[in-house]
Amino acid sequence: MIPVFLCWGSFLNVLAYRLIRQQSIVTPGSHCTHCKHALAWYDNIPVLSWFVLRGACRHCSSSISFLYPFIELLTAVLLCALFVHVPIIFFPAYFVFFSALIVTIRSDLETMLISRYVTLFLIPVGLLLSKLGLLPITLIESIIGTILGYFILSSSSKIFTRLTGKEGIGQGDIDLLSFIGAFTGVAGCWVSLLLGSVIGSALGITYLIITKSNKNARIPFGPFLASGAIGYVLFQNSLLHFIFGI
Repeated sequence: MIPVFLCWGSFLNVLAYRLIRQQSIVTPGSHCTHCKHALAWYDNIPVLSWFVLRGACRHCSSSISFLYPFIELLTAVLLCALFVHVPIIFFPAYFVFFSALIVTIRSDLETMLISRYVTLFLIPVGLLLSKLGLLPITLIESIIGTILGYFILSSSSKIFTRLTGKEGIGQGDIDLLSFIGAFTGVAGCWVSLLLGSVIGSALGITYLIITKSNKNARIPFGPFLASGAIGYVLFQNSLLHFIFGI
């Protein structure tokens, strides 16, 4: 199972890289993004090839982002945890959900952009899965979660912009929380935002201190929202009891 999940993580890398650049996810095959040379199968083994090649292309020696092995390992770990922690009936739906979240993490870390193909375009899928009983929420909860997720960050962004004259929360983050709400409902939306804000604030401040960056340095929020949603799905009961006492 782990090798399969690693290979799926490799595909998610390609998906994240190409969707955000509006490139075909079918052709061409795997290739170096610098010299465009097609990769042999032995240079395309998840995680292992990156270490064997020491993070550089065999043909042009250009650096290969650490995000490739990171996303592959992250995918394997999260999907294994998902398989263990959730009832099997919900696994297919959450498999789609986690895969989309991993794509947003990859693209936001690399480009500070999130493709709507893995957020807004998947909201109808979340609604359908809840209607079919393949998610542990009702259709009404899914609809309200979708609306609430969009409204919370959209309103916050407009208020911030009006008060400061600066750009508020990015549209990609707004779309992302709406997508999270479609798959987790109102409670998941709130908890994901809360966890994402706490984790993001802690790591963001730590990053600024360590790197001595300007306080206005841009830090992507999408990975933290996604982390909050993943945490909610895996530890829902414990988190709800800890936060709300239920």
